[in-house]
Amino acid sequence: MARERNILIVVNPASGRSTYEDRLGSLKERLLQSGLKSADFYTELEGVGILSSFLNTNPKVNEIIVLGGDGTLNYVVNELLENQLPISIISNGTGNDSVKSLHGERSFEKQMEIAIHGRIEWFDLGLCNGRAFVNGLGIGFDGQVVEQMSKRNKKRGSHLDYLMTVLKTVAGFREKELSFSLDGKNFTRKILLMTVSNGTTFGGGFVINPYARSTDGLLDICVLNEISPLARFWHLPKLKTGSHDALKASEFYKARKVHIERSDDLVAHLDGEFIGNPPFEISILPQAIQVRC
Repeated sequence: MARERNILIVVNPASGRSTYEDRLGSLKERLLQSGLKSADFYTELEGVGILSSFLNTNPKVNEIIVLGGDGTLNYVVNELLENQLPISIISNGTGNDSVKSLHGERSFEKQMEIAIHGRIEWFDLGLCNGRAFVNGLGIGFDGQVVEQMSKRNKKRGSHLDYLMTVLKTVAGFREKELSFSLDGKNFTRKILLMTVSNGTTFGGGFVINPYARSTDGLLDICVLNEISPLARFWHLPKLKTGSHDALKASEFYKARKVHIERSDDLVAHLDGEFIGNPPFEISILPQAIQVRC
């Protein structure tokens, strides 16, 4: 006999401010029509441990639906790190990149169908300095982009705003030296960016690691070395299609453990959230998250 599903919808009202109420209403109506019980939990990604404490005092909750963006999903995964429950994703953020490397479905209607009828599959998680990530870490010019976005009022953020910040940053960014190791093998590079990922796509559609698979037990690493400022604009569209693998400046690796040395000149993001300067210790957690697909 199948167990009764008791669903908690984790809602980030700061993510997709103009759409979350309508989407939440449609989702709850669809769940009721399907005979599924649900409750709401609101968070703005503040208060580490609040969600996990809520779940500890409400043990009947046995499934999560995340209504938000990549940052909301990252928050939920970390709150559940010791006791992962099956997760469904209703994308309502700016980038919504993490879902592209999980089941890949971005339609709101189809995501609701998956939340109700989808099968549960296991996926890998990454771990950076003790914090789990679904998608990945970016250091270099993309870390600087997220830093600049984080200094603004987040409520003004949009995909267009992000792209404009990318263009301004990539024009003026100067490559900086970074030392790192992949499974114990040492490297030093002067980088434009370095991405350590479990997923393929960042920044709302930049396919930085096109060969990444979130079920292979490996981290994927892309290093972009020095590219002249003018050539960057010529090659930037290749990052949208994942065709930058033909560039001489590109290097791709796979590893289980990555160590990035301290650098006061470079900053990073993790699943789109600004995390500051290295050092970083990064590893893979195979088969660590359950997602409805």
